[in-house]
Amino acid sequence: MYRWDGGFIMVDREHFDQAVQWYEELLGWECLDKVTSWVGRKAFMKLPRSGVVTIKSFEGEYDHFQSLKTEGNVKLGFATYDIEETLHYLADKNVTYTDINVLPNGQRYCDIFAFENTKLTIAEEPRGDDKTAYPPSGIVGFGNVNTIIHVRDPRLSAEWYEKHLGFNIVKVDEAKGFAHLQTEDAYDRNELNQSLWDNIWLLQTNDVVEKPNDNKARTYYDIRPEVFFKEYNQLIKNGVKPSQIAGDPINGWGGFHIYDPDHNRINVWSYVH
Repeated sequence: MYRWDGGFIMVDREHFDQAVQWYEELLGWECLDKVTSWVGRKAFMKLPRSGVVTIKSFEGEYDHFQSLKTEGNVKLGFATYDIEETLHYLADKNVTYTDINVLPNGQRYCDIFAFENTKLTIAEEPRGDDKTAYPPSGIVGFGNVNTIIHVRDPRLSAEWYEKHLGFNIVKVDEAKGFAHLQTEDAYDRNELNQSLWDNIWLLQTNDVVEKPNDNKARTYYDIRPEVFFKEYNQLIKNGVKPSQIAGDPINGWGGFHIYDPDHNRINVWSYVH
């Protein structure tokens, strides 16, 4: 099973430090550390509630880290407890956003245009008993909407993700045009040896894109180093063509990407703990 594991927010190489500062000042995220590795610069941003997202520069010779002009149809999700309050705050900071939409389960979501017009998807969820004081942006971390992917045929796409990535199909509603999938959370499985299920929504659309395409806010799915090459080769045997491997998944960090039948780019990584 490919497990959901957060993602990268990609930025232009020359604007790397500006991007880190923007996310710190505008969204209230904390930079834990900046490193320069053999796959370029990274900044590890602690999200206010929980989780870490990595700001990563476009640099290096690997195809996996090239900046592509065509925007893809895969969304990386972040949580807010009050979407209108968040949007009001962002509007005061001259941050633009799309109209609010509603997922099949009733959750409201939209895209905001962050640094360098990077699309981040925010989805509203209940606050529950959480009394913590968060930064005024209200974007508290990863939430229960992990990924949104636009597809032409939700049923066929759900079967593709089940076959090739091991996702569980929770529900398919062809009349309403969606499929709800789940996969394990990588952190809970790898670090805590627990099972927490993350949510992927496939939403029907006629507006598909052609590859190659990319999103600056990238969802990543994790496979462990000991099975990395087995899974990579299995994709090839199944007729799915993965990209060149970037980095070294056995001794450090390694990643690649594939495309689903609607040309949606799916990113995969593996790293040594």
